[in-house]
Amino acid sequence: MKKADDARIFKTDRRIRLGIWGLGRGMSFYDSCRYLNIDVVAGCDYNEHMRKAFSEHNPGAFVTADAEEFLSQDFDAVLLATFCPAHAGDAIQCLQAGKHVLSEVTAFHTMAEGVRLVEEVKKRGLVYNLAENYPFSAANMWLANRWREGLFGELMYAEYEYVHECRSLAYTYIDGLPVQPGHTVHNWRSWINFHYYCTHSLGPVMVITGTRPIRVEALPVRMQLAGYLGKGGDFLGAMTPSLIAMNNGGVVRNLMGATTNDTHNQRLWGLLGAAEQGAGGLWLRLGAEGSAPKFQVNPKWEGLGELAARTGHGGGDFWVLYYFAREILTGEKGPFDIYGAADVTIPGILAFRSSREEGKPYDVPDFRKRAALDKWRNDDWAQKRYHVKRGVFAGAGLNADARRFTTVMKNLVRFTTMYRAYVDWKKVRAAMTRPEEFLAVEQNLRDNYAALLEAYRAARRIVDAYPKSDGARVLREMLEIGHEKQALRDVAALRRKFGEGRSIVFQNGSASDLRPKPKAIGLARLPGRGVKFSPAPYNADGRFLDIRQAHRGRDGLVYLRVNLSLHKSGPGRLLYNADGPFKIWVNGREAGCHPDAATPARHDARCADVSWRKGSNTIVYAIDTNRGLAWCGVGRAVVP
Repeated sequence: MKKADDARIFKTDRRIRLGIWGLGRGMSFYDSCRYLNIDVVAGCDYNEHMRKAFSEHNPGAFVTADAEEFLSQDFDAVLLATFCPAHAGDAIQCLQAGKHVLSEVTAFHTMAEGVRLVEEVKKRGLVYNLAENYPFSAANMWLANRWREGLFGELMYAEYEYVHECRSLAYTYIDGLPVQPGHTVHNWRSWINFHYYCTHSLGPVMVITGTRPIRVEALPVRMQLAGYLGKGGDFLGAMTPSLIAMNNGGVVRNLMGATTNDTHNQRLWGLLGAAEQGAGGLWLRLGAEGSAPKFQVNPKWEGLGELAARTGHGGGDFWVLYYFAREILTGEKGPFDIYGAADVTIPGILAFRSSREEGKPYDVPDFRKRAALDKWRNDDWAQKRYHVKRGVFAGAGLNADARRFTTVMKNLVRFTTMYRAYVDWKKVRAAMTRPEEFLAVEQNLRDNYAALLEAYRAARRIVDAYPKSDGARVLREMLEIGHEKQALRDVAALRRKFGEGRSIVFQNGSASDLRPKPKAIGLARLPGRGVKFSPAPYNADGRFLDIRQAHRGRDGLVYLRVNLSLHKSGPGRLLYNADGPFKIWVNGREAGCHPDAATPARHDARCADVSWRKGSNTIVYAIDTNRGLAWCGVGRAVVP
């Protein structure tokens, strides 16, 4: 029997020549292309560092910053990952250049744009798909198959969430680098209301249940987190719940937004059974009554699922590319053709409109129908945009601090919330189930004395220099969250108590090949001489070893090894974590074993006291690959 890697997915030798427009999000699709008759031959992005990274991953591919030059090249299709509000116009430009389009979410920003896009796709006769990937996790695809088999009956009610606090992304590119010029902000993540980004929560309900939205209403939420531009909940920093009626008579509570608790809980009620999933896995209640037996299930990938799981984003990126390639090669449509794309995009536009009108309900038009297209043809209503190019100082003269505002803001978000975690968890430490975990929170603060002080002081200088600007407002809000004066006093006290314990972030890790997995991670032993190691890649910020590149979708044990050379011996600490069950040794002695570690790992969640040697020190992790989803937070060493 052929392995999934070797099997031919499509029964044709025809290749699809693909150009990627938008090389930030677009970089996530490289791994999937090679399985799907797709060759990446061109790229386009205005950011030079994005173009450089693209060329490194796709040697020989054409790359440019000019969209017209890009679209004039000889290729068949575009993976469109430009700025969200520009998707409709950019997709139309691609279609007019004769290219099939796979567009990142959302499909369009106004109803009138949606009409123009639908009609352009019909006119050109080209393939258009929306790259909505959240329906295509192992659990959601398993649920969709069981739903089609009738296990749950008709949809009564659903609650799906995409609650994602992403404050830093208002001031950085998707790869974490601060936006440049430094007084400006992100093109759309700095201001767009979360209602517009409704597809990651609504899309799975539509695919699983086979229903489409027909009516939507939303009340405004005016409370907003600190550090976001805009006021009164209009921008990204608020919650955005809506109620959506589906065409079978069921109702969906669709919840997006930013809060102090990221959640992706998903609950479905059918007439015969129910399902819910979140951090605790997937649970079903089956038996057609409220008190029927409720048990946890382990949804297995079906069909090409195991191959998909190796390619990142939980397999979702593979599937959207698969449906796109399949339609180009065979004509068979997937869930999000132009009409499915409209169905999942429109409720967000109208929900935001409803919230601005105190909950006025709106019917969701079906753009398959000519009358619906004609009704909305000239409707350009949209959220007022922030003047991102003018920046946060409204054209005022810029000093050196203001020119690096996005860097200061990125650092301040990190350190004010780091301090707030310390001071708030300290208040409830006695009630913690595992109080020792507080040590990692404290150590995290102690390891960042100098950087924290610099972030607070740089922010204060900007606030004092530009007190009435938007930049000063969001910095001031973060300083208030971070208890500016108290934080500086506490950091000084910690310094006096603990000294300047030097912190080292590891950067020289190596990994073994895939080993047989023991029955329990606690049974893992130090690797013997027969285990070969090779360099292991770090993620972008250098905090995690990424073993997923080599082991996507595969279960087993991987050893990771880090060597640390010190000038003197003495007591210290090791901060560590992983995205799957793991065991750790320092200089041959067990320092920790965590059989219940799960995805996603919390940064610096655990801490061990260790005795460091003068000279060479070896730290070894044995990690369950967790179906190839594991990252290893090799952490930091606090040394004498």
